Amino acid sequence: MRFLLIDGYIDEPTALGVPPYISPYVRYVAGAIWSAGGHELLYRTIDQLRETHDKPDADFVILIAGNPVPGKYLGGNPITLDEVKELADFYRKKNFLWGGPQSREKNNNFSKNIQVISGDIEAYVWDIARNNTPRERFRSLEEWHVCATFGAEVVLQHPWFPDVVIELETGRGCPRRFHCSFCLEGLFEVEFRPVASIQEEVNRLYQVGCRHFRLGKQADILSYQADFSCERDGFFRPVPENLERLYSGIREVAPDLKTLHLDNMNPGTIARFPKESARILETIARYNTPGDVAAFGMESADPEVIRRNALKASPDQVFQAIQMVNEIGGKRDGGIPKLLPGVNLIHGLPGETRETFRLNYEFLLQIFEEGLLLRRINIRQLKQTPGTPLEHLPLKKDVKTEAAFRHYREKIRKEIDIPMLQRIFPPGTVLRDLIVDGHRGEWSLARQLGSYPIIVKIPRNVSLREHLDAFVIDYRERSLIGLCFPFDVKKLSYHEIQQIPGMAKKAGMLVAQKEISLEDFRESPLYEVLVSCSR
Repeated sequence: MRFLLIDGYIDEPTALGVPPYISPYVRYVAGAIWSAGGHELLYRTIDQLRETHDKPDADFVILIAGNPVPGKYLGGNPITLDEVKELADFYRKKNFLWGGPQSREKNNNFSKNIQVISGDIEAYVWDIARNNTPRERFRSLEEWHVCATFGAEVVLQHPWFPDVVIELETGRGCPRRFHCSFCLEGLFEVEFRPVASIQEEVNRLYQVGCRHFRLGKQADILSYQADFSCERDGFFRPVPENLERLYSGIREVAPDLKTLHLDNMNPGTIARFPKESARILETIARYNTPGDVAAFGMESADPEVIRRNALKASPDQVFQAIQMVNEIGGKRDGGIPKLLPGVNLIHGLPGETRETFRLNYEFLLQIFEEGLLLRRINIRQLKQTPGTPLEHLPLKKDVKTEAAFRHYREKIRKEIDIPMLQRIFPPGTVLRDLIVDGHRGEWSLARQLGSYPIIVKIPRNVSLREHLDAFVIDYRERSLIGLCFPFDVKKLSYHEIQQIPGMAKKAGMLVAQKEISLEDFRESPLYEVLVSCSR
């Protein structure tokens, strides 16, 4: 049989799938097909289909898509419902399957031509590829391993390869006894993959040329293979030895990897088991690569919101967790910290009032005033996910509350975000191996590959996918301004000179000169930086 696998991109709390990331769903489906033998698989991203307007023939069309936590994207744009309808209409005489996080919602009202798979899409395809008698079900641990290892080579068909970040899944389900009101992970039975399985998956991926890995698809990296015989306040004891085996095992089979990052880390686990958590953080900081981010799902600093939504930790507990990650992971390697915490906040949770936003702001201000670093402050709107306690809860929006939210969000961005970036990336910091993801006007937007990498705005036109180094000269909301490193002062453009602090008014005059020298920039507060970063 001939299969067409369409990557419509996913974005969920435990996994990224918009380029440069490639989600596990894609590789698992490929593994389910190839491990059966005798079938043909063609993989295409939605961006490729948009560019070529090509719709390859196939017996089965499999769409991977869904964005439970939609955001703003740079490397690609997730498939729209209109595009789904167009594909469903074109392939109406074929077997059209839809899997991924969207399938959990079981919403198939938009087309009668699509079969939405509510179980694991790879398990459904597994049955098709072997005996064509599929049923909606969840994968077994053995099938999980086979799909993960046999699907490695599909990354060779990704248009960004080899510049893709591989999302690695360590387990499914949340190990907490009590679950946050909005989160889907609590609906799954907790199941962890053995270290040997993850190690073999990384080995296969490494052998085909992958060098960038992210332990992203888990609810809490600290709770990987936790000890369920020891419980404190609904949390279970982390086992540092298991994380040591996991990280050292990955490094063993991928010795020259370029990126090893993570995503979710529960501050509540750190608060209940500080000694075990500290040992795990030391392991992560020893084996990871610089620029790593441990995303803390704090959600709110308001005690009432925390209580009503069974959130993970109090503000004091989150603060202590932030301190610990700073102390253990904050050492610089290549000019940037090895591992820093991030904080996720959610607007719209039950119990929220205008006072909530003041408490959130004051918590973040306390972190800043204490000299601690937060690599990322993510503020998002609540999305009610089917199956969670909030699925049918009527949430009313109040005009004054919405206005207060916008006010404090802007206050956080201006008064905390930008000063925090100045601390993490001082002027002159050199960021290596950036990849140009997009353009906006006269700007090229570049990022490193990794977990929530900072966007560096380059004031010159650089080709898409080009690799470059840059040094920091200024700061914007959630981004940096950088010049190519090393830079040639004689080739600076008007637009580049304008971005150098203290030089905006002189840009026109300098460009009109026959020749520009470093001496022309003595009035800039970054003169010494410019000298050190010039050719």
